[in-house]
Amino acid sequence: MIEDKNYISPAYINETNPKYIEIDGIYYAGLICVDYYREYKEIILKNIISNNSNMNISIFYEKKDKYKTIRDLTYHIGNVGVDIKNTKENVQDIDIAKYTYDDAKYIRKEMQINNEDLYLLYIYINIYSEDAKELEIILNNVEGILQSNGIQTRRANFRQEQVFFACMPFMQNNYDIKNASKRNILTSGLISTYPFISSSIFDEEGIFFGNNIYNNSLIFVDKFNREKYKNGNMCIFGASGAGKSFFTKLQILRNWLIGIEQYVIDPEREYDKICENLKGTIFKIGPTSNTFINIFDIREESNEENAGYLATKIPKLLGFFGLIFGEMNEEEKAIVEEKIIETYRRKNITFDDKTLYKEKEKGKIQIKPIFKETTEMPVLEDFYNVLEEDKKTKKYKTQLIPFVKGSLKFLNNYTNIEIDNKLIIADIYELGEENIKYGMYIFTELFWDKIKKDRNIKKAIYLDEIWRLIGVTSNKEVANFIYKIFKTIRKYSGSSVAITQDVSDLFSLENGIYGKSILNNSCIKTFFSLEEDNINVLEKFTTLSEKEKIEIRSLKKGECMMFIDHNHILVKVNCSEYEKEII
Repeated sequence: MIEDKNYISPAYINETNPKYIEIDGIYYAGLICVDYYREYKEIILKNIISNNSNMNISIFYEKKDKYKTIRDLTYHIGNVGVDIKNTKENVQDIDIAKYTYDDAKYIRKEMQINNEDLYLLYIYINIYSEDAKELEIILNNVEGILQSNGIQTRRANFRQEQVFFACMPFMQNNYDIKNASKRNILTSGLISTYPFISSSIFDEEGIFFGNNIYNNSLIFVDKFNREKYKNGNMCIFGASGAGKSFFTKLQILRNWLIGIEQYVIDPEREYDKICENLKGTIFKIGPTSNTFINIFDIREESNEENAGYLATKIPKLLGFFGLIFGEMNEEEKAIVEEKIIETYRRKNITFDDKTLYKEKEKGKIQIKPIFKETTEMPVLEDFYNVLEEDKKTKKYKTQLIPFVKGSLKFLNNYTNIEIDNKLIIADIYELGEENIKYGMYIFTELFWDKIKKDRNIKKAIYLDEIWRLIGVTSNKEVANFIYKIFKTIRKYSGSSVAITQDVSDLFSLENGIYGKSILNNSCIKTFFSLEEDNINVLEKFTTLSEKEKIEIRSLKKGECMMFIDHNHILVKVNCSEYEKEII
């Protein structure tokens, strides 16, 4: 015990200066809270707890005897009431007496009728620093914050030791400082002194997002924690160069470390390097690529809620052809749907799900039904030929020429890729500005089918430049499909991440209904620095306060405002040098 005591004890304590104590080269100075506003509508220590200063705060509550308190109050009310009635002193004295009289009556009523208790409140703050000059600066700063919140303080000169011990875990509230700090408070008022309000989030199995700008605390979020968050979806908005792509790559890297399956739609060829370093797989579709995806593929895992394979596929195809043909009315959609059904029928695929399974081959033992392969599905040229046979659909056939015989004929092929990696990047950069939306949609549908395959595996899909799929250049069917992913992916242990710099375009389709739906279905919203126009658009669809709008406008590169469930936190995105090299 002697050895242990010597180990934790300080080498020296210097108390020669009444303004602070010096212990092993650290300077400590105390503040005593001596008075408060009469009424508070929020937590009184909120700003000081969020302040990034070295301090210890100690709060003592001392419950008073209820019977004795009511008796004393009654005696006081009677005496003061007589004084007010009989006094001939000046008006100021009468007003002060009336205040104490009304307060006493209020406290007695709350204790008798609402069953509240009376407490004595003592708050002490001990500030420390390695430099005496810096200590004085921190003291002035903390005093200013407290005063602006209606808390009057007194420096603990000649009483530094007592405040020091009061802020240690000894439950020691010395008589020398009690009388100066003592103030009464009712049970309901104790809420305003609640100290555990720091806006830090530290999920035990979460990944590191960054540091809280105000108090430098670490932000760890486990977005797959269904007990804490209703979904794991995320929105990342920010102007070009604000840091959203770097932040997204950090998320990919850190999720990869804990074994999350991840699928990334990459229209700008930004994720190739991190994919190579993490030994992921890159799929490219374009004029020079050797990988193909057949939009007509029906996959075994694509059936949703037993609706039927073909019935599930048709709305997706209507969305895709809506991107090519433009906005279609109900009659035109019905005609196109009829041609889609005919295209599948010619491949012996109907609304009967059994038609999607191969028949038994003679002489072979088949344990379970085998699903048809991509080579047994239609391709775009088959649909093109069906459209050509009908005068009503010749205009659609003409619009399909580039996809069958022209610059986009690489989309007229059977699928030749297999997804068997924990990180898949869909590189659609070669498609060019006009055609990127087709590649985004094709890969999104492919990844969605893979996400649904196993509900027990955690996975995430990243949709960069998502405005192309739910903005004005898209259509209702595509937007509905993307919204459905955000709405239902939690059932498959998944997370959807929407990334864009064009916030106004995101809310341009159908008066922003789809953009708003995706925003509302994202538990985590991340706003990097945005232009004024984008902030004004965002304000219409979120609960941004005036202060938060100013903060988003003034964010530096790598800083963001995060809405994590009900918490609004300013975060500085941080990473190690090794992570930076990988990215």
